[in-house]
Amino acid sequence: MRARLVAAAAALLAAAAAGARPATLPHPESTPAPARRTPVVAAVERVRGAVVNVSAEELVRIRVPQKSGGGEGPLADLFSRPRYRKGYAVTSLGSGVIVSPDGYVLTNNHVVERGTRLRCGLADGRELIAKVVGTDPAADLAVLKLETKERLPYAVMGRSDEVLIGETVIAIGNPFGLSHTVTTGVVSAVHRSFQAGERRLFDFLQTDASINPGNSGGPLLDIEGRLVGINTAILGERSAGIGFAIPIDRARRIAEDLIGYGEVREAYLGLQVADLPAKDGARLDATGGVQVTGVDPGSPAEKAGVRRGDVVEGLDGATPESADELRFRLRELELGATARLELLRGRERPVATLQPVELTPQRAEQLVQRRVGLALEQVRAGGGTAVSIRAVTLGSAAARAGLKQGDLVREVNGLEVASLDAFRRAAAAARRTGQLVLLVQRGYAAERIAFDLD
Repeated sequence: MRARLVAAAAALLAAAAAGARPATLPHPESTPAPARRTPVVAAVERVRGAVVNVSAEELVRIRVPQKSGGGEGPLADLFSRPRYRKGYAVTSLGSGVIVSPDGYVLTNNHVVERGTRLRCGLADGRELIAKVVGTDPAADLAVLKLETKERLPYAVMGRSDEVLIGETVIAIGNPFGLSHTVTTGVVSAVHRSFQAGERRLFDFLQTDASINPGNSGGPLLDIEGRLVGINTAILGERSAGIGFAIPIDRARRIAEDLIGYGEVREAYLGLQVADLPAKDGARLDATGGVQVTGVDPGSPAEKAGVRRGDVVEGLDGATPESADELRFRLRELELGATARLELLRGRERPVATLQPVELTPQRAEQLVQRRVGLALEQVRAGGGTAVSIRAVTLGSAAARAGLKQGDLVREVNGLEVASLDAFRRAAAAARRTGQLVLLVQRGYAAERIAFDLD
C-alpha cells in the first residue's frame, strides 16, 4: 500500500512539473513619472551636452647638459638657449563648458597652462581638438576654440549678480576622471574671499556642491540650467562642502576681451591705496575703508576730485575690507562704465564718480615709472636690442633695490623682453597680478627683483 501511495505522489508531481509555467513579473513603465523629472533633471538634460572633458597633454623635455665653450663670460649659459631631447608625455584632466554654438569653451587656466596638445571629449563620445584663444592667469581663466564646423550644444549664461544665497546650484564635471558627473548643492556665500597659499583671492561664489580634482573649469548652473560660475577651487583637505566658482559676470567680461582682443583690457584709475593705519590695535574709523596714498597726475581719479589722504568707505555701495580687495575691484571695473567712490574727507563725505580708462602699454610704462621709479629706453646690445634703465628716481623702490642707470632689464615676470614695446606689454600684463618681477643684468651679474605695481 505504501509503495502505491509513493508512486501516485511521484506521478502527480511529474504531471505538475510538465505543465508548470515560469513566474512572470509586471514590466516596468516605459517612461518615468512626471514627478521624477525635477528641475535639476531638466537643467542637466539641457546643459549636459555642452560640458566637455579637457585633456591637456604636456610634453616633458629633458635638458641636455651643454659642453663648455658655447659662449663667452660666466653668464653665457644664463642667456643662451638650452638644448633638450624628447622626453615623455603627461596628461592632465579637467573640465570645461561650451558657451557658443561655434565652439568657444570656458575653462580654468591651470587646466591648460602647460598643455601642448588639447582635446575635449563631448557627452556624445566625440573628441575634438582645441586651440587656446587666450588665457588670464590672474583670474585663472582660459578660452579654447574647438576645431569643428558643426553647430555645438552650448550653455546659456546667466547673471552672477542675481545669484541668491541658499538657492540650488548644479556642478557638472570630470572629477577623478569620471566624465560628466553631476552634483548638487546650494550657494553658501557670494563675493567670498579666501586665502590660497600666499595669495588672497577675491569675489568668488561659494557652494557646498561637491567639487573635486577634475571639476576645475566645469560649469556651475542655477536651477534653470543657466551658467552662473566656473568651478575653480577647493580648500585642500578642508574642501568637504566648500567649493569656489568664478562668477560668470567676471568670466564673461574676461572671455569677451580674450576673444576680441587676445588679451584682457584692464581698467586704470590712477589710485594708490593702503590699509588704514592702526591706533591702539584698531582702525581709526569704525566703518572700515582704506586710505588713498597717491593720485596719479592726469588720471581719472584726479579728474574726479579724489585727493591724497581721502578714506575710501565704499565702491559702488560695497565697503572694501582691505586695500588688496579695493585694488582688485578697481582693476576689474568694466571699461566704459562709471564707478562711485564713497569717500571720507575730514567731516565731509564726498562721492567721486570715476570713468576708468584702459591700461594701455604706454600707461603701463608710466605706471612703472611712478610706482617703481624706473625710466627705460631701448638700446643696441650684443647684435640686437635690449631694454636699459635710463634713470632711477631718487628714494624710489628701484633706488632702494640698488638699481642703477645702464642696468639691462632682460625679463618681466619670466617673459623675455628685448624691446621697449615688449616691456610695455609685459608690464601691462603684470599689473593684473599686482607684482612686477624683473631680471636685471649688470655686467656679468644678474638678479631677479620684485616690485609692487598696485
